[in-house]
Amino acid sequence: MVKIFTVTHKETPILFNELHIPIQVGENVDIATNILRDNTLDNIANKNKNYCELTASYWIWKNITDVEYVGICHYRRYFNFFNPFYNFQPSAQKKIKIDDFKKTKLVKTDGEILEKKIIKILSEYDVILCKPYKFKNTTLTQNYCEDHRKEDWDLTKKIISEKYPQYKESIVTHLDEGRLFHVANMMICSKKIWDDYYTWLFSILFELESKVSIPKDDYQARIFGFISERLINLYVYHNKLKIKAIPTYKIIDL
Repeated sequence: MVKIFTVTHKETPILFNELHIPIQVGENVDIATNILRDNTLDNIANKNKNYCELTASYWIWKNITDVEYVGICHYRRYFNFFNPFYNFQPSAQKKIKIDDFKKTKLVKTDGEILEKKIIKILSEYDVILCKPYKFKNTTLTQNYCEDHRKEDWDLTKKIISEKYPQYKESIVTHLDEGRLFHVANMMICSKKIWDDYYTWLFSILFELESKVSIPKDDYQARIFGFISERLINLYVYHNKLKIKAIPTYKIIDL
């Protein structure tokens, strides 16, 4: 069985079927009747402003036990398992309007059919990630430091090196020199890989949280979401996981 949790915070997602299950993050009032919430059971929902979609990932890690494969997408960003136009475009994602998105094969295909397609992929690959951006003139480390606080990134790498010294060489190879960037913290994989990854990730982020001040700017306050977007790249490449890179749709008028 596969469950893809669609992370949302302000409206019911367009793509909602047997496979795509909306999960509301944060502590606001319910946006729909009986919607799944990440502020139940074992949760860190109160950290959503700083951890972004990771509060849903944490909830899945701690509370979902009855599935073989799990994943997340976003209420306006979805894996596109069908459309071949990406073979002719350099971009990792296609920006699309709601009305056009509703006409896509992704939306029209029955959830059970798509589930079988995903299971087949994961019989050959370890993880499904967003198709990566390929930097020409920068690296993951430089990209982060250009847009966010460099000292937070340096401390993150220090924590990883101390907690997981086997990652030291990979930090250089896949972050300081790395040019492939799988974005958005979107991933589909076995529940075991999910659990292993988030055990590793949160051990780093919780220590980092204890040592930094949260930026006052609302955008920069999403510090742990931004950092984790880069760390998923480190983890999958260091552990030599076999990656199936899938392009994405991004709905632009939500």
